[in-house]
Amino acid sequence: MTDGVIADKDIRDAFFDEVYEIGSRDKSVIIMSNDMDVVGLQRFKGNFPDRFINVGVAEQNMINVAAGLASCGKKPLVYGITSFVSLRCYEQIKFNLCSMKLPVVIVGMGTGFSFGFDGPTHHAIHDIGAIRVLPEIEILNPSDAVSAARFAHLAFGVTKPVYIRIDKGVVPALHSTDEDYSAGFKLLRKGGETCIVSTGNLSHEAVKFVDSIDESVAVVDVYRLKPINKLFLHRLLDRFSRIIVFEENAGALSTIVSEIIAKYSISCRFKSVSLKNKEYLYYGDRAWFQDYFGINKSNLLKVLDSCAYD
Repeated sequence: MTDGVIADKDIRDAFFDEVYEIGSRDKSVIIMSNDMDVVGLQRFKGNFPDRFINVGVAEQNMINVAAGLASCGKKPLVYGITSFVSLRCYEQIKFNLCSMKLPVVIVGMGTGFSFGFDGPTHHAIHDIGAIRVLPEIEILNPSDAVSAARFAHLAFGVTKPVYIRIDKGVVPALHSTDEDYSAGFKLLRKGGETCIVSTGNLSHEAVKFVDSIDESVAVVDVYRLKPINKLFLHRLLDRFSRIIVFEENAGALSTIVSEIIAKYSISCRFKSVSLKNKEYLYYGDRAWFQDYFGINKSNLLKVLDSCAYD
């Protein structure tokens, strides 16, 4: 399938279409849901009903059942709203999956404020910071349909738990099908002395921002948040004197990059345009959230100017 065909899909459909192809060839693949529907899985449910399990609104039990299936040689994929399949199931993921190194694919649907109208319970802004401290788990955060489709294949090839954050909607392609994705990140814009490091949805906004200003600024999309490719990312970041993290999360990519800067003693000015570590007890669409809390181009420009002169 060409990049263009995949890029025209909703990110969710691109991912689950590949899951269907994998499951149609491998009878050990089992899909589990917490009573959440996905258009891209309707074919799977219709053609392989004996391998689709709707556990209901019981996410912790869903992880436990997936652990049992994985221990018997099955390849379970569980999915649901991001905040529910991550934080609500934290202890089950930690002990029943990570400690046993069981190959269960956990798919969180909706990142950041993508389900903003559903309120605080659906905000996916703390999950990366929480999940990344767990041992033996990989975190993938695709930024487009092309990378999401590829990650479906990567996930089923890993022999330990994998956590994938899937956004929603149709977005321009930032990646291509011929990439090997082994680096864990991609340099989207080369730039000069300043580099904006982003992930997921905001990688698109970072590219738009850089393309709209008359300055040479690099943009990096980090799509594998754990294990982070620290050595290669260090060699990349060491080229820049100013590094700005741009993310729709709290305690996530900003923390990861600052750890790399500290570990390798990278000499640079470091800034972060990200969410504060607090509860966001608000309702609204994603654009409103980003503008209201300063995760936008205007604040990015202010930080870029201050980074250049302080």
